[in-house]
Amino acid sequence: MNTSKRAAHVSTETGLESSPAVTDLPDPAVCRQARLSRDPRFDGEFFLAVRTTGIYCRPICPARAPAEKNVSYYRSSAQAARDGYRPCLRCRPESAPSSPAWLGTATTVQRALRLIQQGALNHGTLAQLAARLGIGERYLRKLFERELGVSPLAIALNQRLLFARKLLVETSMPITDIAFAAGFGSVRRFNSAIQAQFRQTPGDLRRRPRRGGEASGIRLQLQYRPPYDLEGVFNFFSRHAVAGVESVEDGSYRRKLLLSGAPATIRVQPVPGRHAMQLELHAADHSQLMPVVARVRRMFDLDANPAAIRDSLGHDPSLARLLQAFPGVRAPGTWSLYESAVRAIVGQQVSTLAARSICARLAAATADNPDHLVFPSAGALAALDDSHFPMPGRRRETLGSLCRAYAGTEEQLQLASLAAIRGVGPWTLAMVAMRGAGEPDVFPARDLGLEKAWQEISGGRTTLQDQSAHWRPWRSYAANLLWRSLSQ
Repeated sequence: MNTSKRAAHVSTETGLESSPAVTDLPDPAVCRQARLSRDPRFDGEFFLAVRTTGIYCRPICPARAPAEKNVSYYRSSAQAARDGYRPCLRCRPESAPSSPAWLGTATTVQRALRLIQQGALNHGTLAQLAARLGIGERYLRKLFERELGVSPLAIALNQRLLFARKLLVETSMPITDIAFAAGFGSVRRFNSAIQAQFRQTPGDLRRRPRRGGEASGIRLQLQYRPPYDLEGVFNFFSRHAVAGVESVEDGSYRRKLLLSGAPATIRVQPVPGRHAMQLELHAADHSQLMPVVARVRRMFDLDANPAAIRDSLGHDPSLARLLQAFPGVRAPGTWSLYESAVRAIVGQQVSTLAARSICARLAAATADNPDHLVFPSAGALAALDDSHFPMPGRRRETLGSLCRAYAGTEEQLQLASLAAIRGVGPWTLAMVAMRGAGEPDVFPARDLGLEKAWQEISGGRTTLQDQSAHWRPWRSYAANLLWRSLSQ
């Protein structure tokens, strides 16, 4: 194990932080109580490393609790891995829900982390990532060291390793396919990295023999922190489903899409008896598996911390009643920022039903394969004539400006550039930030549904705009609570 520890972690012997880079680690006494009680609320909030074994664990690990004098606490698994600790084989740290709290306060760092989670450094360079963020490579390194105490490359490598281990344990994919799906450039590098980190070969990590083929698709379990408002989330997807592209049936969400230009489908459904969703992917190319998982986690808001949200919003008596009625409220989203922008522009000043009907019509009009409808690309929409857009001219021009600007480069769309498009106002931008980017603290002012819900629960004692200022930093969840109340 690496003995030159310069990590940002809390030593239980001194009770002092060894670096100011990460300041939001829970108090050591809280960490100790959480791990001894195996409190699920702290799963993903921190990790504990045991110096005598060289292993790091989740606070819910079922193994015998180590002596406190031998334990160090870390905000992220990447920090523990950087210091030479290897992940526990029992609690599987790669399955812990991610913690938004440790992502840092810098917006640039958060954007960079989202791109890394989607595989930006699997096949691209750090310089290319910095260019996408509009900053220099050196400055990006400095931001990560200051905000997180680890480098972007260290986070990317740890993510690849943990994702590879998850695939080895949960799927029957061939090891060669797993190497590339996890973002490694070669099988040799994959084998070397696995051996160095886990002290085992990929074959040793696989607990069961491969069953020959993946005819039924790849299945992965994506954990979340309970409680989880399953009814509210699946009702959201049911109300917004674009006919032919996506559907909600028998308690599962299905969607058709293109991966590397080839048809693919996903299915997401709850795992009975577990705090997890099962993702089932059918695709010819598995190289995009990591970004698919990242998108699904964001769509279903699996990384939310319901305890923190409840403790904050519960101070408002009106919201406290809704939190009790709908425990584990989430802020579900869309497949991409681009898709969210199209949906929001189409949905300006019309009902949800009308907006999804228009989107379905556009999907059918742009289909290359009528048997496999997908959400229309920017280039396909830009090529349609005006007769395909049943909407006012100004809204049609706004949508056209977006699609012409990002034809073939949909993934490069950012909120700042979207705001510069004529016809994109505060409501549209807020909806895209919430649904497409997963921002936790945005509020679509003047939304008619929110205004109606607030009038019903508050009796008009105060305006929604004034009251929403007190709901920071979880205004997105407050908005979803209000929308959720309309379903009663």
